[in-house]
Amino acid sequence: MPAKRRLLAWLWVALCTLSIFLIVPLARTIQGFVSARWGRPLFGFAVLALTALAFVSLLYWLVFRLKIRTLSNYFWLTGVALLYIYFTLQLWRAPEEAVHFLEYGLLGYFLFRALSLSIRDKSIYATAFLVGSLIGIFDEILQWIMPGRYWDFRDAGLNALAAGLFQVALWKGIKPGGFSEKISPGAVRRISILLAANILLLGLCASNTPPRVAAYTRNLPWLSFLVKEEPMYEFTWRHVDSEIGTFYSRLSLAGLEKEDTERYSHWGKILRDWKEKDYALFLREHHPLLHAFVYEMRVHIYRRNGRAGTALKAKDEKSRRKDQFIALKENMILEKYFGRTLAESGYRWGEKRGAEMADSMDLTKPYRSPVSAGPFHVKEKTLWLGIVLILGVLFGLNLALSFILPHGGEGKT
Repeated sequence: MPAKRRLLAWLWVALCTLSIFLIVPLARTIQGFVSARWGRPLFGFAVLALTALAFVSLLYWLVFRLKIRTLSNYFWLTGVALLYIYFTLQLWRAPEEAVHFLEYGLLGYFLFRALSLSIRDKSIYATAFLVGSLIGIFDEILQWIMPGRYWDFRDAGLNALAAGLFQVALWKGIKPGGFSEKISPGAVRRISILLAANILLLGLCASNTPPRVAAYTRNLPWLSFLVKEEPMYEFTWRHVDSEIGTFYSRLSLAGLEKEDTERYSHWGKILRDWKEKDYALFLREHHPLLHAFVYEMRVHIYRRNGRAGTALKAKDEKSRRKDQFIALKENMILEKYFGRTLAESGYRWGEKRGAEMADSMDLTKPYRSPVSAGPFHVKEKTLWLGIVLILGVLFGLNLALSFILPHGGEGKT
């Protein structure tokens, strides 16, 4: 009977995972169907409604079935529910993305149920989270392979977040009994392997740049269809201009020149067509990996115009000059590296406007534009050095535990 129960429990995990993967090629069709008939917000409202239903059901179970009177259980459950609601509302511009919370919350439940038949210590929560996160990464890889879909590190993070929040709800809210507080070296080894797998797979995805895809598909022709897929990731270039300062781009200087020379008419028309439309909507519709040139140019324009507008409202001379300096430097980037497209787009400043701003201002001072810099700028070699160091720490930890506790069990009660 235990073997049959274990098989059935893992079957549910497999079915849930398969359902998530099968939705990938149908997602755009489903989204279009629902949006056309009831509007996109329906996805968000459905997630909020199901979150509320799950929360109320768990409260009923705790109060009337388990008769738990410990306040901390309800505090943690409420906290997790509020976080689900918060992140759903944060995604309201693209509410269909909130469905990740339903998919991976449910997967987290099935993983916990299956793992609980063999893991009887508190490491089960970390194990279920890491397995769910790993499945979420494969989900995104599958999306990258599918035409019309693309890889997104943020979505991989949402998948992991959903799986993790559910484990927190179980661990601190439900607090199922029968799990030992003692975590064995075997459990640490299992968590380390899963964590390493997650880190390695994310690193490989980050390194799956267009040049690398082109390189390995030359040797593996049966994968040649991947060349047509959108970039999974591109490391940011750091460009230093002696007259302007530092700015960042997903394109090399040669790449920027090529786009501005060969496609200025195309990009200029897009910018003109979107001039009176919502800026945030433009950024969402023009993915930075798919449309790097026009995406970055639009952000430079937004930063330039925003600072120029702020300068006009400045209450003191120091603030006014600071905002003007930033606006002028951003305009210099636009004129030099996006010049043809800028002229075609209708966003070009007249010479008089720039000259008035630049009057008595020292533009030789260095400037660093944050556009496309991201929260941190990392080179591929640095990324892999960090990954190797983390793997080394995990290996050292497990090696040390094998000497300290060579006969540690699995923490069974």
